[in-house]
Amino acid sequence: MLSRKTSVRRAYVQGLLQRRVKYRFDLPAPTSIKSWLAEAPQEVRTLLERDWEAVMCPEAELPSLGMLLVEWRGAHLLADVSICAPVSHPRPPPLAYDVPVERVDVCVEPIAPVFPPAEYIAIHIPSVKTFGRITLRRDYAVVKYRGLLFATEVKYGPEARGGVALRLARYRCGPYDVGEALKKLKHILYSKY
Repeated sequence: MLSRKTSVRRAYVQGLLQRRVKYRFDLPAPTSIKSWLAEAPQEVRTLLERDWEAVMCPEAELPSLGMLLVEWRGAHLLADVSICAPVSHPRPPPLAYDVPVERVDVCVEPIAPVFPPAEYIAIHIPSVKTFGRITLRRDYAVVKYRGLLFATEVKYGPEARGGVALRLARYRCGPYDVGEALKKLKHILYSKY
């Protein structure tokens, strides 16, 4: 459980590909990461779900804590949630989780979808510009949300009544490889089409 003495600070920091959001949990006394996670998993999950208006899919293998399915206009934007300090990806030695620490940093970083969507939701808009900070690229929409760039699958075309018909993806929880998801996001972000 998050103790009343545990303080949480949030900041934007440079991530592997772009900025990410770091939550710093200052612990009241030195505690191992394993002990801290055993005591406070639901509180961390609740904090992230509330802060991002998302659903968190838990992950069993550290340093990953899971994936956030961030609600955006009926669709999902995906973000990886991992411990980013004092340990980090890809695979720190197991002993690293047993060493007492005074703080734990949990990072939320956008990733690209690496599995098929569960469904698509249809939206009709007068123009892409009126829909917000979004760029359409082949099969993806690049969305600027809360200062970060996300990608979600999209199908789009002209609407018979005028405007644009979008079919945006919604996802279910599923296994994913962080490295593969970040590599795919980089390809989408730096693609010219």
